[in-house]
Amino acid sequence: MESLTVQKHELPPTNQKRMVAFINHFIVSTVTFLNKFASDCESKFVTYEQKIQNLEASLMIVEAKLASIDVLKQHNDTPAIAETKQRENQPTVVVTSEGEPKPEGVVKPQPETTAPNPPAIEKDPKYDLYFKMLQLGVPLGAVKNKISCEGLDPDYIDGFL
Repeated sequence: MESLTVQKHELPPTNQKRMVAFINHFIVSTVTFLNKFASDCESKFVTYEQKIQNLEASLMIVEAKLASIDVLKQHNDTPAIAETKQRENQPTVVVTSEGEPKPEGVVKPQPETTAPNPPAIEKDPKYDLYFKMLQLGVPLGAVKNKISCEGLDPDYIDGFL
């Protein structure tokens, strides 16, 4: 038996229409794959971005809570500060060589001047949550950001601070 060997130059040329159809199919399937891949990547990026924003918000709350602990420590120190101020305003008594007390460095307290109180504005109940956040120690910028995310006026709370 003779082996049949086919020479490439003896083969008939490929039909041009068929070749164009193969190439078009390859291009369409490749572009479809790449579009789906890009869409999946973008949706994952959006998901991770939302998770990062949630983490940032949680971090801001935790930082505010930690800062409030320092505020509590400062409140414990304030009586000592007030005591020191009272001592500064009290006269220092120096005992002379004759045994008589002599006041030295008497400081008269200055009367405090205060501005007249502006008329009270009623608080809108929509903003109660945000005032509570401020009382708990959440930074003003974070509260204003939350207010604007809710579609309210962030400058409203400035009138009450």
